[in-house]
Amino acid sequence: MLQDQAYVKELKKGSTSAFNQLFDGYSSRLYAFGLKYLKSEADAEELVQDVFLKIWRNREKIKEEESFYSYMFTIAFNQIRDYFRYKGLYLDLENELEINQCDNSTEASIIYRSVLEQISVLLEKLPEKKQRIFRLSRFEGKSAKEISILVGVSPKTVDNQISEVVGFLRHHMKEAKPLIWLFFYLFLQ
Repeated sequence: MLQDQAYVKELKKGSTSAFNQLFDGYSSRLYAFGLKYLKSEADAEELVQDVFLKIWRNREKIKEEESFYSYMFTIAFNQIRDYFRYKGLYLDLENELEINQCDNSTEASIIYRSVLEQISVLLEKLPEKKQRIFRLSRFEGKSAKEISILVGVSPKTVDNQISEVVGFLRHHMKEAKPLIWLFFYLFLQ
């Protein structure tokens, strides 16, 4: 996180080296995320390019004190939403869930942060090891094998812990608004 803040500070000044560091650090995770939901290697590659192009174009507006990963994910979330809207799938989902369409990226960012806050509060109720495993998986994009090495448990245990946390979050977020459920589906499944 502190390293990201340093890169963002340099990026805001126009540093291509800092941009490359952020790209190298996050592009593979963003690609995997895109591939999971877009189901197309070409679309996932395009998502990565579009997200980092927006980051470069808006580099001066990035807030150093905020999570770069959150900022990047908000852009990706909006890109995927736009993709499904373009394909006509988003409208079907919107009608089914009675979601109010929001074109304002600031509003989407606020919703995203609100959901993250709710998830963070709920995660605090869990044992520290479960929290760490979940954060490594969902917030840092690490695989079960990578997490098992870091935490010192088997990959199967990692998968079981993540399933338990997702079930816990589902149970405690059952009163959430439909847009939060859309986010939950995209981010936590």
